[in-house]
Amino acid sequence: MDAFISYSHKDGSALDLLHKHLAQLRRDDLLSQWTDRDIRPGGRVDNTISTALERSQIFLALLSPDYIASQYCYDKEFQRALELERNGRLTIVPIILEPCDWLSTPFSSFNALPKDGKPINTYNNINTAFLDVVQKLRKLIEDDGVISMSSPNKDSLTSMKPKNYRVKKDFDSIHKIEFADQTFSEVKTILHSYIEEVLQIDNIKAKILRDEKETLESILVNRNMIATEARLKVHLSSSDEKRDFFHTNSGHKISYSIYSKGNAEDKFFTIANDDYDLYWTIASMYYGNSGEKRYRAKDIADIIWKEWLESVGII
Repeated sequence: MDAFISYSHKDGSALDLLHKHLAQLRRDDLLSQWTDRDIRPGGRVDNTISTALERSQIFLALLSPDYIASQYCYDKEFQRALELERNGRLTIVPIILEPCDWLSTPFSSFNALPKDGKPINTYNNINTAFLDVVQKLRKLIEDDGVISMSSPNKDSLTSMKPKNYRVKKDFDSIHKIEFADQTFSEVKTILHSYIEEVLQIDNIKAKILRDEKETLESILVNRNMIATEARLKVHLSSSDEKRDFFHTNSGHKISYSIYSKGNAEDKFFTIANDDYDLYWTIASMYYGNSGEKRYRAKDIADIIWKEWLESVGII
């Protein structure tokens, strides 16, 4: 598989490490990678980059604040990659190097690496993070890879991605457990990033009180107003927990409550599915799942965040 690696030159040291970890994939003839370091002296930069991108089957984006800020990486390379992806010619894989606002970009639509989109530089041992990246890429290539169609001329290799056919499927308990865990992890990651953003506002304070696999608790204070604060608790209930009178079709729900001025109300999202996908719906305590609207992790985080901000006078 031909891979185009898009990166900011300020992240060159991370690119060097990625090259090292990709060594076995290259040795196994599973991956051929290209970066702008491969441009020959005297080569036309724009034309060479465009040619390499057009013939690639996978687009690896090394995301960091410098990447998001880069006009060339984000506005040229990534935008063209999006067009190729929409036409079924390319697979986009974000690799999160450092904490950055990637969840507010179109990259949020793609499954990021390492696991749960955790930034590589936050690992105690970054080699562990790169190992996860390489193992997932190997699986992509070997199991879920892109179909390659070679012309007689090897240098004019043309790659095409299979059409996005929809296949009916059943979802067992493990599917739902993994879906719930993944969504909750993403919700927590998004809320963490939002909390970091809101701290830039004068006299707004926030603190994480508890951060566990199935629970996130935090407090938000608006010091511009007297005694204006609100506590947020977000919790993932799994199917093996004790049931209350509120039942869901899967036994999994994401609940959240905002305690402000002596008031708190539990609200819920529950798992639902059709013949093709798992998704979340807003639940009513009395009527079960309400409406047909489907929610993903970012939708859930945005709803919780908006209510939490409004409870302390921020819109």
